[in-house]
Amino acid sequence: MAEHGRPFLGLSRHNMKDYLVRRLRPGGGTRPELLLLEDRGVQAVVKDYLPTGILLRALVGPWLISREEHIYRTLDGAPGVPGLIGRIDRWALAVEHIEGRSCADFPDGSLPPKFFERLREVVGGIHARGIVHCDIKNRANIVVTEDLQPYLVDFASAFSREGAPGPLRRFAFERFRVDDLRAVVKARILVGRIGDEADADFAFRHGAAERAVRAVRDAARWIFKRLAGG
Repeated sequence: MAEHGRPFLGLSRHNMKDYLVRRLRPGGGTRPELLLLEDRGVQAVVKDYLPTGILLRALVGPWLISREEHIYRTLDGAPGVPGLIGRIDRWALAVEHIEGRSCADFPDGSLPPKFFERLREVVGGIHARGIVHCDIKNRANIVVTEDLQPYLVDFASAFSREGAPGPLRRFAFERFRVDDLRAVVKARILVGRIGDEADADFAFRHGAAERAVRAVRDAARWIFKRLAGG
C-alpha cells in the first residue's frame, strides 16, 4: 500500500496493483504494457517491457528503459514534458500522467494558432537541453490539455546530443532536430489548417540526407520487431 510522504514513494513491481486504476494498453511483441496508477490524487503512467517478447524483454527492454529514464532526467522541469516519477525495476518506469486528448483526435482546423506557437516553444525547449523527440510526426505523442497546453509524451525514440563526440552524432542530432520542427509545421498545416506554400515545402519535402537517416532508424525498428516476434 501507499507509504506516507510523496505520492508513489515505495512503488515497486510487487505493489503496483495497489495503485492500479486501469490498463491503458496491453503489452506484447514490441509493445510495452501501459498502466494508469493513482496515489493520493496524483496519477502516473507506467511503461513496462516485462510483458513484451522474450528477446526484446531480455536484450533490449532494460536498455530502452534506461535510455528513457535518462531522457526524462535531462528534461526535468522542461515545459510541456511529463515529470519522471521513477524507475520501478529493469523493465519499467513511471512518469506523470497528463490529462488531456491526443492531438490526433482533434478534427482538422480545430486547434488555434496559439497552440502551435506553444508547441514550437516546447520543442525548442527540449532541443535546448540536447534532446530531440524523433516521433512528433505521430500526433498521438502530442497531448492537448483542456486549456490547450501541449505536452510531448513517449520519449522511447528520443535521441540525445550527449555521448560519443564526433561529426556523425552532431549530424544526426541536427537532422532529427529539423525532423521535429518539420513535424510541428506538418501538424499545424494538417490539424490547424495554418500555413503557406513555404511551410508546405518545408513540411513535406525531404532531402537525400534525411531519407538516409530515416532509413537507418526504420531498419533499427524493424530489427527490434523481429527480435520481439512482432
